[in-house]
This record gives sequence, C-alpha cells and structure tokens, in this order.
Amino acid sequence: MNHSNIAVLKQLNDLLHQLSDAEYAKPLPIISKNTIGKHVRHILEFYTCLLEGIENKSVDYDARKRNLELENYTGKAGETSNFIAETLLNLDKKTELELFATLPHDRIKLTSTVERELLYVLEHTIHHFAIIKIAVKNEFPQVKVADEFGVAYATLQHQEETIKN
Repeated sequence: MNHSNIAVLKQLNDLLHQLSDAEYAKPLPIISKNTIGKHVRHILEFYTCLLEGIENKSVDYDARKRNLELENYTGKAGETSNFIAETLLNLDKKTELELFATLPHDRIKLTSTVERELLYVLEHTIHHFAIIKIAVKNEFPQVKVADEFGVAYATLQHQEETIKN
C-alpha cells in the first residue's frame, strides 16, 4: 500500500515540475474557478493529517490545517510531497486509529487502521487527479500527464484485461 501512495505522489511531482506557479494558482473555469493548486493542497493536507494523526492515534480530516503556500507554490507542494513519500516508507500499517468525521447532523467516531486510511487517501488522491487532469488537458495542453493519471487502479486493471481478451 505504501508503494502505491508513493507512486501517486511521484506522479504529482512530475506534474508540479511542468507547471509555473502562475499556472498552478490560476482560477480555471472548467473546474468551477478553482485552481490546480487548491486540489493539490487538499490532497497533501489529507496525507499530512493522516501522518500527524498516526502519532496520537486519532485522525480528523475535517480539522486539518489549511496551508495556502501549498496551493500557490509548486516548490512548496513538491517539498511536502517528497516529505510525505519519505515518511510513508516506514509506517506500521496495522496501527489502530480513531477516525472522526463530521456529517450534516452528526459527529461520529470510528475505528480504523493506518492501512485502511492509506487506501482512503490513495483513492481520494486519484479522484482529485481526475479533476486536475481535466483542467490540465483543457488549459495547459503543453503539460504531459500519463494516461493512468487520475484513473483508479481497478479501472486500469479492467482496461488491461479487456485489451487482452
């Protein structure tokens, strides 16, 4: 699991190296005037929130700290992505966690594990990559993203099996 998370963070860094800060922080109509940087900030904050939560065995993605540098500067986002990838290498995936979530009329607490939360942030990342890919292809055609960028692993596997048959 750690290696899959690290692989998507590498994909993110490959994208970041191709964008200027101005492109990264530009509000884009195709994604409701949001920016690629806002999506990247959101992704990185979920990872950071999980890593910080592991220390006290309690994770609350809704209470994460927002870091505007991550949405405005590709260099800061890349540094943070690299730090997260390095940290992921040595996690005990079996550690249990308390997971807190805010719902429309409720606040809940669940039991989870580091492994389960790594899967969650991986799928969450891929979902945001799909949105980022739409923005990049529409606004910055010179930027190259891999075909598998923003595509779920199960979908990639299904596509591969379809080609073989």
